[in-house]
Amino acid sequence: MIKLNAFQTIELEKDDQIFITIALELHSTSVSSDQDKIQLNNLLDDAKKRVKEELDKDLAQKLLLQIDEARKHDIELITYRGGLALYITQDEIYYYHLGIPVSNLLNVSKAPNLTPLIENYQYSNQYFVLVLNRENIRLFEGDTTSVKEISLSDDAPKTLEIALGTEKTGGNSANVSAGGADSAMHGHTETSKEKEIDRENYFRIVDKFIHENYTAVRDLPLILFALVDNQAVFRKISKSKYLLPEGIEESGANVNLNQVQDKAIKKNAEIIAKQKEVVFSRFRETTTKYRIDNQLNDLAMSATEGRIDELIVNKGYRQRGIITDQGEYEEVDHDFVKRLITKVIAAKGKVFIVDQDEMPVGINLSARLRY
Repeated sequence: MIKLNAFQTIELEKDDQIFITIALELHSTSVSSDQDKIQLNNLLDDAKKRVKEELDKDLAQKLLLQIDEARKHDIELITYRGGLALYITQDEIYYYHLGIPVSNLLNVSKAPNLTPLIENYQYSNQYFVLVLNRENIRLFEGDTTSVKEISLSDDAPKTLEIALGTEKTGGNSANVSAGGADSAMHGHTETSKEKEIDRENYFRIVDKFIHENYTAVRDLPLILFALVDNQAVFRKISKSKYLLPEGIEESGANVNLNQVQDKAIKKNAEIIAKQKEVVFSRFRETTTKYRIDNQLNDLAMSATEGRIDELIVNKGYRQRGIITDQGEYEEVDHDFVKRLITKVIAAKGKVFIVDQDEMPVGINLSARLRY
């Protein structure tokens, strides 16, 4: 069983094998959530029934063994607050712990149901918080409801002294001679400049470490918690694409977990609101030549051709149908929206799943084209 932390991922890009997709809302970070355990095992029981009824004997037997294997790890799967997305194939079991609650889901079909992942990763529902001071850092992981501190490894640049060691230049009192006020002022100036160099060098090391060990690995954004001056220096030297432009412009010295959590959740809610507005603004500003609303045939063909750059889906919308090999919509008893989403994701398009009250009136599916 493999825990995945990033989306999109090659493990879920296959559309030529059967995936059992299970999604479940989780309520506790302890092992005491008996209700979640019952819900998961009920969904696994339902998956067994579906597999036996719908698949040929040899494939069914392989998947039944994998379902039993997943059941052995039920405590590991449910020990989280937010959501679970579980993907079972004949060869492997993959799972995600999500930063948002998700609706219970069971799906057995070719290609995984990516809806829970899309809802989680479309905005900054999970994120890191870097509490940055001139001479030390702390790192937190958060979602829409909570934040927890990460215990950094011994080789992490937790302090400027650890990061720079003998390369630290600032604060050397030898620079101040005994020659009077002028030389003292000169020494003070030199020391100040050296401290600025140390700060930049330290921030550069921190930026690289956080990127390589956390944000890039988890494919999650980073909120910077620091004074305005430190924000400016860090942003100037940072090479991370995950660093969000909006930060918490306050001192991180001596803040406790509750303070970080309160400020991070509030800031992230503001960030998500802005992210949503940016998405809908792009769609409003796109001309009808490069936008398709509700037209199932046109959506099917554009998805097949890899022309959809962004797709917005009404979360509550259901539509029967498939996309044929020729790229045409055909109304049969299958989930058309799932198939449309799968094709858009496979072509490296972006999908947003939103509540009905956020959709423009009368529109359930809207696509922006690449060209």
